[in-house]
Amino acid sequence: MTDDGTRIFSGDHLRATIFRPMQPRLAVTFTFREKGRSDFPAVHAINHIKDRGFAQLSITSRRNDWFINPDTAGLENALRTLSPAYKSIHMLGFSMGGYGAIRFAQAVGAQYATLISPQFSIHPDVVPTDRRFISDAAGFDRDAGDLTQVRVADLQGVIAVDPFRPLDLMNAQMIQHVFPKLKLARLAFGGHPATGVLRRANRAGIIQRVALDAPPRPAPVIALHRAARANDSGYVKERAEYVLNRAI
Repeated sequence: MTDDGTRIFSGDHLRATIFRPMQPRLAVTFTFREKGRSDFPAVHAINHIKDRGFAQLSITSRRNDWFINPDTAGLENALRTLSPAYKSIHMLGFSMGGYGAIRFAQAVGAQYATLISPQFSIHPDVVPTDRRFISDAAGFDRDAGDLTQVRVADLQGVIAVDPFRPLDLMNAQMIQHVFPKLKLARLAFGGHPATGVLRRANRAGIIQRVALDAPPRPAPVIALHRAARANDSGYVKERAEYVLNRAI
């Protein structure tokens, strides 16, 4: 138990904690990658999810293993028991959490997903040109982490990505190939994760709001990003550097 949540799965590597389980709809959130992580992060209820009348399931990992470890199958079994209890299930995750959201969508019976700069895989055989997370990939089981084996044909939602981050865009498009109803929200020069401009403008809450819509749509996220970018020095600098490099 936590102060206001109930642990429904507790392993050496993964945990799942649910808040307000009697609500009619469920939002599933995931921990993101943190450099040097060696223990489970604290979990808490997200106010916006509560205010929208959703139950919340928080899935956390002890290490930056991208949720692929000896507890993966056990967590999937626990998630399968939840689907009948909810009218709709919405997944939400950033980077490593975005991968987790898509990896477990089938097990929990999700209809919707909102992913921010997610990976398709970190296995070097699957994404040989993307070595950003190679330090995490040593114990990554390619088969257990294969998103093509957990395809949800009707999963709807948004993948937010900075199109000027070629590796992020590549991973997003690979996910789209397997989950074709997910739509891209191209947030130019938003960084990794792609919400940098929104975050600096204190407007990143749009992600949580959109994630709970049925279905999540890219248009509100794109519109707010465009409104915020004109006064964002980071955006202006990165765009200018990109244009300059293109001209050379």
